[in-house]
Amino acid sequence: MKAKDMILPEIPLLTPGMSVKQGLATMQMSGLSSLPIVDEGSYVGVVHEKELFRDDVAGKIGRENWRTPSVREESHLFDVVNQLAQYSDDILPVVTTDRRYVGAISIHSALVAVAHLCQTSSSGAIIELEIPREDYSATELTRLVEDNDCRVMNLMIRPDEKTGIWKACLRIDREDATPVLRSLERFDYRVVSCYQLHGVMDERIEQRIKELMYYLEM
Repeated sequence: MKAKDMILPEIPLLTPGMSVKQGLATMQMSGLSSLPIVDEGSYVGVVHEKELFRDDVAGKIGRENWRTPSVREESHLFDVVNQLAQYSDDILPVVTTDRRYVGAISIHSALVAVAHLCQTSSSGAIIELEIPREDYSATELTRLVEDNDCRVMNLMIRPDEKTGIWKACLRIDREDATPVLRSLERFDYRVVSCYQLHGVMDERIEQRIKELMYYLEM
């Protein structure tokens, strides 16, 4: 998904020379704590509510408060999330190559996009693994899952550069992950945890997984 696909047209904007009082009123009506500042179609910055409270309410929005986080229209969802994570603002402006303002993305719309990408609404189990970097193979993990008549719905990797261990989050399309867990154990994968997305795991399955997890810890 691209940045332009996550724009919310209802996000208002502020303009240079607008009073602090007007800016705070606009933020209150929008329910947002940050808003973009646009000058005749050109993006010039973002201001946060807490910064406006430091100014004279009767005065103008000061330029010293403006920051300039932004993404291009064609930026990927991951770039959007990375930018939002670096700032305390709850919106992220989208601009063209010549800094023309296109619109803004809210944290909520970015989270919705992430949820769609990770398919969080569908049923299945999540398995967390720790794998030495030299042993990691997406092909091998996929094969082990598919050998148990399951499918990999999502696979995310987070390397730990200090330990050389990679954290893998594996999502499959079956709620009973027991057969997959057994296969992973046979091939010496360290299973850290297993989660179920929907419903309550019945006592039989829960006990089997607990026994397997205990065995893996031995």
